[in-house]
Amino acid sequence: MHRIDLNMARSHVGRNVNLYLKDGSVIVNVLITNAGRNLYGMEPNRSMLHFTAPTKGKITKIPLKEIEWMEPLNNYLVS
Repeated sequence: MHRIDLNMARSHVGRNVNLYLKDGSVIVNVLITNAGRNLYGMEPNRSMLHFTAPTKGKITKIPLKEIEWMEPLNNYLVS
């Protein structure tokens, strides 16, 4: 299994995925909105993944180093 990098995260922008985190938890059915480096704040140059839940409009950020892998969902089954 390879590590999630910024290029892989950017290829999933606009898709629904399940996020499997390194601590064993799963974030189910999220829409990836953006992936990039954090230029401001406490930890600059940290790669971040921005996602939102389909039912809520709030965007959440998570560092890429906390993600174990992403499972793409079939868009025809997700409504």
